[in-house]
Amino acid sequence: MAHQRFRRFNTGLFYKDQDIKNEMCMAVRAGNLVFLRGQTGFTLDGGFTGVGDAAAQADQAMRNVKVLLEEAGAKMEHICKITTYITDRAFREPVYQVIGRHLGDIAPVGTGLIVSGLALPEMLVEIDVDAVIPA
Repeated sequence: MAHQRFRRFNTGLFYKDQDIKNEMCMAVRAGNLVFLRGQTGFTLDGGFTGVGDAAAQADQAMRNVKVLLEEAGAKMEHICKITTYITDRAFREPVYQVIGRHLGDIAPVGTGLIVSGLALPEMLVEIDVDAVIPA
């Protein structure tokens, strides 16, 4: 089966102040594997939610995750790995509380990283997800 690419876009649409214009997509399905682009406070139509509020950005990111997984034929319970990037240790608790509400009892493996910055200064959190659709 060929890879399926969902929601193709040009990075120039999201990062207007940067001279980066790469062709990307929001999700790739390769057989039963689903890889998502790191999700942030960006809505799927290019708006931004939660300036200054890491929990609100995490909530938007997780809502995006659900939509993108479903478009690729997966479900939240198919998530196997989640990587969470935050720009300040103080965001850890509110961000992980939001993620926990969205994941419920799914219990994927996870990694959390504190980074010095993300692609835009207003971005406080980015969530990266890989899923496997059962055979």
